[in-house]
Amino acid sequence: MVKVEIFGILKDNFLKFDYIIFVSFIFNLMFYWQVRKHADKLYYHYNSSDKLSNLPEESLEKLRKNTKNKKILSAEDLLDSREKMNKRYAIYSNVTTIFPLLGMLGTVWALIPMVNTIGTTDTSNFFSALTSTFWGIIAAIFFKVLDSTISYKIDDNEKHTEHLLFKE
Repeated sequence: MVKVEIFGILKDNFLKFDYIIFVSFIFNLMFYWQVRKHADKLYYHYNSSDKLSNLPEESLEKLRKNTKNKKILSAEDLLDSREKMNKRYAIYSNVTTIFPLLGMLGTVWALIPMVNTIGTTDTSNFFSALTSTFWGIIAAIFFKVLDSTISYKIDDNEKHTEHLLFKE
């Protein structure tokens, strides 16, 4: 009986406010994949086997066969990919930080109708108010974990690009 009530509350709250968190989740996931694509492209270019000149020829040849990025990128391609990566990463990271705020907004949205029940023992809307906070925190944790899988590549790409641009 309690499970049925919980699922009913989750469904009702999804239709009231939580859908905004889920739509934002899908939106941010799409930006993650785009950032990942550009970060990988640059990362594999900068860390390709052609840059490792101090290895023996046999090892270099083996690395060349296993390199994921077969195409040599021009300077324009590198800068274009870097710009796209940085723009998308800015949107991705900002939306990631908004999830807890969306959760709190959903909680406040659900608590406002409870003002009329202050002083009574009716707390049926309290659980409903907390679902938005829960989904907002879960989404923020999920995207922070995903961020850890690409942030080191972005930092490495920036270091390599700056080195190429300001090489004396």
